[in-house]
Amino acid sequence: KLNAWNKRMNGLPRIAWLVAATLFCTWLFFIVLPYCWPFVLAFLLSRLLIPPVRFCMGHMKRVKLPRGLITLIGMILLFGILGTGVFALINRMIRELVQLLQNTPAFVTWLSDTALPYIRELYQSYSNVLPESVMVYVDNAISSISDSAISFAGTLSASITGAAVNTAASVPTILLSIVLTIMGTYYMTADKNRIEAFYRRTFPEHMRRQGTVLKNNLIHSLFGQIKSQLLVSLIITVFLMLIFVVFRVRYGLLLGFIIGAADALPVIGAGLFLIPWCLFELVMGNFAKAAFFAIAYICVIIIRQIAEPRIVGHNLGLYPLATMIAMYAGFCYMGFLGLIAGPILLSLLRVVLQADAAARRKQEAETNGVTETDEA
Repeated sequence: KLNAWNKRMNGLPRIAWLVAATLFCTWLFFIVLPYCWPFVLAFLLSRLLIPPVRFCMGHMKRVKLPRGLITLIGMILLFGILGTGVFALINRMIRELVQLLQNTPAFVTWLSDTALPYIRELYQSYSNVLPESVMVYVDNAISSISDSAISFAGTLSASITGAAVNTAASVPTILLSIVLTIMGTYYMTADKNRIEAFYRRTFPEHMRRQGTVLKNNLIHSLFGQIKSQLLVSLIITVFLMLIFVVFRVRYGLLLGFIIGAADALPVIGAGLFLIPWCLFELVMGNFAKAAFFAIAYICVIIIRQIAEPRIVGHNLGLYPLATMIAMYAGFCYMGFLGLIAGPILLSLLRVVLQADAAARRKQEAETNGVTETDEA
């Protein structure tokens, strides 16, 4: 009866149930994540280690080393390279952030005493052309920008100081989490066959088969798309950080990282920062810097157009209007992080529905094949 009702409703009840189940599982995942994130990170790191470990086990037949030793060597290389790179990057960004905080009062003073009066004078020169109401609106807007800058500077300093204090207080928890992540990575990589054998012994065959279908159709599709999009954003982030450092842009490493991370936002991208920055330098008369940021934005567009088809293969397939609705809903619910979480959740729903449709088509094909065999 349920299947007949679902067919009469053109599959809408099943779609509604899948959407509700996906939203519930996502909510449950983020509820549980704070209590098990070291093991989730360990699982992701083990996914990076398993291919080279498997390669070494298959091609080192003369020198037979145990899987645990190969895993340990791989972990030393992985954590050594990642740890050194991440430490150097974070150390440089922290120093730039400290310099930015130290120069924030001077920047606010320059904005209030130099930049905004210059913009006000520029608009005053058009006072004989523009209506008086427009000039009043511009003056109010400039005053509002000045007040917002002063308020933002105070909020930023207080927020970073509070974050530093909280981080210092959380050092024991962070160290414990690092130890658990390292140990979890080792056991998930070295004992992969043992874990899989336990999985096969524990769960019945039909549950394993459904789990395999879920893994192939859902997890691979979703994480493959997210991984590909993040790889494209990583390329753009490295490019921006490199050109900012080479051309001696102040706080170039920090700003390049922030703008590159913003490029992961659908629809908006790096233009959210580069275009206003270019216009600001243009208004201030710094034509060389304006041209630099314009060229940087054009290069970002070119890199995305070249890299995305080769890495992603195709885009997320989300209609821009649906993406903007998801971004706005996420922003209203979660704040700035919702701009990223909304489209990711929308992509998750899309992949779930596609995986369900693919599984149903496969099941119908197998059923039709069995029926034709029986009739023959």
